[in-house]
Amino acid sequence: MRRKDESTKRRILRYIDTYYSQNAAPPSVRDVADGAGVALSTAHRYLVAMRESGELDYAGRRGIGTPRMQKEARMMSAPVLGSVRCGPGEWEEEAVLEYIRLPASFYGEGEFFVLVAKGESMTGAGICPGDYVVVRRQRTAKDGDLVVALYDDGLSSLKKLVRASGRAVLRSCSDDAEAYPDIPVRELQIQGVAVGVMHRF
Repeated sequence: MRRKDESTKRRILRYIDTYYSQNAAPPSVRDVADGAGVALSTAHRYLVAMRESGELDYAGRRGIGTPRMQKEARMMSAPVLGSVRCGPGEWEEEAVLEYIRLPASFYGEGEFFVLVAKGESMTGAGICPGDYVVVRRQRTAKDGDLVVALYDDGLSSLKKLVRASGRAVLRSCSDDAEAYPDIPVRELQIQGVAVGVMHRF
């Protein structure tokens, strides 16, 4: 394909990626033609040529895939379900505030949700007020895991799980043990294990 057509190729790629981001599905060839402002036959010729040059995958109709689409396909959507207290537990109402995209290659398999950290008792684990904490939904946890837990009549907190003398203890990650003492719990329900945190600079 002649070099003077590079701008049309870029326009086609940009349209395909934008369409996919907005619709979570690839466009049809007719969509590409309309979006790039070219004839249907021209759109088809470009897609075939770009497939042959390795710039995208094209199998006819809606069988179009660009490198950016392939990267986005490896992303997963997780709901932000409100906030979680890092200090003493409190009753929290779950509500979806928004959805964010997470890279599957980083977080692995599973069902995830995100909570906004409140309080300063987990700063030793790198979790500061306002941070987004990524949580894998699961009902079990190991000693030392950072867990989102319900305990003692429904109080919710983000803490390190420690088992001492056969009893579950929720522990802060802070140098100020006096301000944030251990919380021995009678009844414990693990909602998930924290697997990552997102900061704002």
